[in-house]
Amino acid sequence: MNYAAIFKGRTRALFTDVFSLVVLIIISAVSVYISKVGQADSFVRMPIAVVNYDSGIWGEELMNVLSYEEEYEFYFTDEEQARKAIAENKAHGLIIIKPGFSDKISAGEYNSLFAVTVMSDSYDLNAFTEVLINDTIKIMMESFAETGLEEFANANEDEIKAFRENAAEIWAGESLLDIDPVMVNGANDDAEEDTYSGIRWYAALSLFYLIIGGTWMCDYGSRGLLKRVSGKSGNIALMYVSQALPGLIITTLMLIPVLIAEKSAGNPFLILIAYVLYIFGASGMALVICSLSGKFSNLVLVAPVMTMAASLISGLLFKLPNWAEFWEVISIVLPGHWFHLAVQGNHFFVGAIITGVIWFFLGMFTAWLLGLIRKK
Repeated sequence: MNYAAIFKGRTRALFTDVFSLVVLIIISAVSVYISKVGQADSFVRMPIAVVNYDSGIWGEELMNVLSYEEEYEFYFTDEEQARKAIAENKAHGLIIIKPGFSDKISAGEYNSLFAVTVMSDSYDLNAFTEVLINDTIKIMMESFAETGLEEFANANEDEIKAFRENAAEIWAGESLLDIDPVMVNGANDDAEEDTYSGIRWYAALSLFYLIIGGTWMCDYGSRGLLKRVSGKSGNIALMYVSQALPGLIITTLMLIPVLIAEKSAGNPFLILIAYVLYIFGASGMALVICSLSGKFSNLVLVAPVMTMAASLISGLLFKLPNWAEFWEVISIVLPGHWFHLAVQGNHFFVGAIITGVIWFFLGMFTAWLLGLIRKK
């Protein structure tokens, strides 16, 4: 049997089958969209209106420092527009810098510096008051330092101006202190859940593509390939590789746009290796499912159910809740489990290879056994 011809024929069929190409393009496009949406959600800056009634330098300086913040979008307006923005849900909070703010900062008085309005229905927006307090402390520090320069160092106006410019560069930095975070008791679960969302969905949808595209695996009619291979004492493994390899190559290539769109921290080359290992094991799963389905009508019903079940248990679509810990343990037998670990930056290589090989040979054995049974 000419397996090279089978490979060429299958490749040609994939490129000429409009339905197959459209499905794969849609899968890639959906995954790119999920990547973009995930990034947009991660970096949405909540708008906070700021009204400044202070006529001194420190009120203006506080506004400058607030403008450096990246988590919130502090924008400056008058009180009437600010109240209107809150009423129309265009602003999620309001800060009013009270008159005399600069005088109180200079005199070391820190009571009643500003008024804060927080939207009760906005999620976790009390955190922006912490940002406000921290930035006010920065202004206090700058005021103390400037007072010291004037009173004790006899600094002139140019030196004070240079000090303010240096202070502005410091406040514009990401942080005054470097902190090494230590995650305890799953405290980093939320961060992991958003890692490579588009790539994880692409992996899940790729499994569906492999299953639904495997009609040749479940066709045991008189013209079915598995039937003909068995009848001619052909090599089922070589036949399967020559038929499946074009699809594996195409799905791997279609992952590249998703990798480009993702822009998450990590090594794209490592993710690509992890995907190749995943898709190898997933092809074995597809062979088992398609062989057991027997008919295309059965496959159409089974494909979405099996894809959803395997992907959910593996954590590719969504993070499993705490009560599903049992299923998380069971998922180690699925290729998707190890791909999920890979996109989180955890060790996956050995587990992915072992799982892939097991599923490959399980697929070979299932196809061979059913071929014998159905040939009788």
